[in-house]
Amino acid sequence: MLTSLSSEYTMPEHILSGIKAIVAMKLRREGKLQKEIAEYLNTNRTEISHYLQGRHPSKKVLRTSQEILNLPPQYAVRIINTLSDDKEITSRIIKALYSVKVEVEREKCILCGECLECPYGAIEMRDIGIPVVDHERCKICGRCISLCPTGALKLAFLKKKMEE
Repeated sequence: MLTSLSSEYTMPEHILSGIKAIVAMKLRREGKLQKEIAEYLNTNRTEISHYLQGRHPSKKVLRTSQEILNLPPQYAVRIINTLSDDKEITSRIIKALYSVKVEVEREKCILCGECLECPYGAIEMRDIGIPVVDHERCKICGRCISLCPTGALKLAFLKKKMEE
């Protein structure tokens, strides 16, 4: 029995593919080459070509993906992070779509150290007695935000990049 390629994917993979297609189109409008887009999204140039020519994913998947991106950014980021275990890819997608970073609200921090459990080592306690986020290492996975008992860590959105 033959199965189509699309039936081999799960729903999260379909939605992630739709979001990747949206990011690929955005990066192309910014003047990036297909090769650069493929490297950025960790996929092959054929898939990028299909994204850019509208052959993949389906219109329904693209509409669903666009609806996710139309949500307030703090919710869209949380959904994007659930679509893949590959936090390098989800981080790149989020950074391509939004100007975002994790920030610490000093007045809320009780120095419990929960945020230091970052799997990427992006949060350190510095001499000033407040956790500091290394934005180069941060994958915007949201783990530190969910672990913080006081809500001292938050996503800070500078502007929505999709509109650029």
